[in-house]
Amino acid sequence: MKVIALEEAFWLPETRDLYKPEAARMLDRISGGFLSDVGENRIKRMDAAGIDVQVLSHVQPGPQGYDRETGLRFARQTNDWLGEIVKQFHARFFGFAALPTQDPAAAADELERTVKNFGFRGALINGHTQGHYLDEKPFWVIFERAQALDVPVYIHPSPLPQPIMDVYFKDYPELAGPAWGWAIDTGTHLLRVIASGLLDAYPKVKVIVGHMGEFIPFHFKRIQRGIRIAPNVRMKRTLAEYFHDNIFITTSGVFDHASLQCAIAAIGIDNILFSVDDPFADNAEGVSFLKTAPLSVDDREKLAHANAERILKI
Repeated sequence: MKVIALEEAFWLPETRDLYKPEAARMLDRISGGFLSDVGENRIKRMDAAGIDVQVLSHVQPGPQGYDRETGLRFARQTNDWLGEIVKQFHARFFGFAALPTQDPAAAADELERTVKNFGFRGALINGHTQGHYLDEKPFWVIFERAQALDVPVYIHPSPLPQPIMDVYFKDYPELAGPAWGWAIDTGTHLLRVIASGLLDAYPKVKVIVGHMGEFIPFHFKRIQRGIRIAPNVRMKRTLAEYFHDNIFITTSGVFDHASLQCAIAAIGIDNILFSVDDPFADNAEGVSFLKTAPLSVDDREKLAHANAERILKI
């Protein structure tokens, strides 16, 4: 069974100095030091677990965490380097572009450059851009270009804006990251994109989120009902229709059969893709979860590779 994983992180060593020292140390610690491992050693780890292809993206916060000029330089340097990696290991690695979203028009141009020059399969954007989210009108040009190129935009978590940290997590840092805060922030980010009307303006856009849908599948019917009875709704379709037509989720870091069954019941197997979240999650654990999931042969093939091949044109 072919296995494609598409939320798999790397770190361009030349950008390390842009990170706060404590953030750099934390990322090194929780990744086991494997973030800068892109090449033969990573392929050995993939082979040991049974993973054929990884779609690589730069670890959060990415280019959007900095000033405009730094972000532009960060994105181009990262994408040029990743483009060479993809060319060298063309059977094993594909790429998602890093985008300088501080300048949405430049971000759209960078997306197009990487798709046309390097064959990148879309872009991964690490959450908000200094407190601004992708539903805001200036960012819509990125989705317009993604639709024209027929590539997805992957919305990934990043550290929360400070005002949210101060209100919710000031005394509870253990809840602010992957345990809870990142998921509710990213799930809210996706719902804002849907509710804003962006997907009605660009009805063929594809948006991906990870971590089994950032809690949304488990609350799906209540979210849909709550939207329906709210005043001044801008959405032209139901939540289920947006998820059917535009939204895809991955399993990254959530290797739980009950969670998978809930996601399938909410949105359907055709819109769920396998991911590990390497090197923050274990490749072998992810593949074991995939192989033991209570799925039909056809559905397991969809989850393992066929959905990714269709959506990313791999």
